[in-house]
Amino acid sequence: MDFLNQIYDENGDIVYRNRINPPSFGRVFPTSQNQGSAGPSSSNNRRKPEERAVRSSQNTDIPLNAQEEWDLNEALRASIENPRENQRNQNSRHQGHRHDDDGDEDDVPQAKWNKLEADLKELSIFLKSQEAEKAQETRPDKIYRNLVESEKSIKIFSKKDSGYRILQEQRSEKEQQEIDFSNFEMLKFAFSRHPEVLNLDWNPMEVQILHKIDRFIEENEETAFRQGALSVAMDFENFPPNLTWRGSGNEGLVMLRPVVIDGVAVLNATLPDDSPRPFYGIAPEMPIYQEILNLPVKAIFDVIMNFVIRGHKTCVFLPKYYKNYITPGRISKVDDLVAFRKLIDLGLIKFLENREGRESWNWFLEISRIVDQTGSVFVSSLEYRRRPEDQKYEKPSDRIIQPIFWNTFDRVMVMEPSIRYKDENDNSFRTITAEQVLQFAEPDDERAQLGEQLYLDKQIELICHLCQLYPTKSMHKVSIQQLLHLVIRANSNFEMPGMNLETYLGMCERFGNLQNDADDFIDDNNSNV
Repeated sequence: MDFLNQIYDENGDIVYRNRINPPSFGRVFPTSQNQGSAGPSSSNNRRKPEERAVRSSQNTDIPLNAQEEWDLNEALRASIENPRENQRNQNSRHQGHRHDDDGDEDDVPQAKWNKLEADLKELSIFLKSQEAEKAQETRPDKIYRNLVESEKSIKIFSKKDSGYRILQEQRSEKEQQEIDFSNFEMLKFAFSRHPEVLNLDWNPMEVQILHKIDRFIEENEETAFRQGALSVAMDFENFPPNLTWRGSGNEGLVMLRPVVIDGVAVLNATLPDDSPRPFYGIAPEMPIYQEILNLPVKAIFDVIMNFVIRGHKTCVFLPKYYKNYITPGRISKVDDLVAFRKLIDLGLIKFLENREGRESWNWFLEISRIVDQTGSVFVSSLEYRRRPEDQKYEKPSDRIIQPIFWNTFDRVMVMEPSIRYKDENDNSFRTITAEQVLQFAEPDDERAQLGEQLYLDKQIELICHLCQLYPTKSMHKVSIQQLLHLVIRANSNFEMPGMNLETYLGMCERFGNLQNDADDFIDDNNSNV
């Protein structure tokens, strides 16, 4: 409807005057319900002067003379040309107007205030009684349900646990004891020839390892294991794993590739085969919580530990989705808060974001771009490559190492760094050796920079920190024993947080008798055999 048909009543409300429709030349014509399609200027709608006079005498809204017509038109035009001023006047009139249902605190009877106060007290008493009942609950299932419903609890949804599982922000006493005992077994060998300990109780495999360590030190001299030395690489092709020197002998300095771990691919490797691939075809920044995206931190940890022991500078990339890993409802997106926070603090986890806001941004392609720029080892999954047939195994991003996790309680990981593939040209199988995958082939490669190398002191420090998160598995345990014994035997004087001599002596007091009982039990079984 045209604004010229609007005026305000005494209360400031808009009313419409259907009998006013000024034409372009400024005159106001009365209209009727029989108005034709041609509008007020149509010949069918024109009235005789006597009819106009009769209508005018019956309706005071219609001007009776030309002056009033002119004044009304000017007023309507002014209201259109100054809408802001008109709106301010309207608001002021509305503010001055008070509706009958607008209440005032002074108008509320005291009895209603008393009733409200009594209701609030009753509600407070009820809530306190509910909390008291929860505190006195003895049934384990109800106690756990109350903890899950608590606003202070952080939980994670898991089908395996048939609902929500409460996560702890520190290790339980039992978990910490398992970790400490695992470290105690490694430190017992690491400090076995230290002057303050001197424990000569070794099994045949340990004796063999000690001879290898002594020979390794003699070949490279003790001074080669001081501050500024490159990391020592472990070779997992044999058991026990072998120490590998990276010095600059006749073969030159061995430059290890940094390792880029696709955290999404590691998550995918732990899911059942019929599960949808996480973050495949959806934005990694999506904020919506999904149970299938719960990150298994232990699996991430195993891959990290594997490459740190091998001597590589390592980093895991995760989508922005995991940056805020606890939702406002206190639901966690990761299954281990203690380990996840520690890995972030150590700089081993980084979050990759689409800062440029590109619509073509793709998670796998962005990770691949980083791998090719740095010449890194790529731990990911072929399932995320859109066109596997285009893979030529020439770029680092084509040489994908896939971790495999056996469906066991602690997810045993298997990962082979060598790659075997079929050449489409002659249908023959070719192999890319672990050395080609893990090391820079050309010494003059611009990506082979010392800043991307892991140094021995940092390698030992990271290993000691990682050993505080989970009990160490057998293959990693044997490797860590050798690395720690090496730097202790070579008098490197590196920082060993949580794994130094003082810590070990304290563990001897805690676990010494337990270890002796275990050794006696093994000896008894051997004698019976």
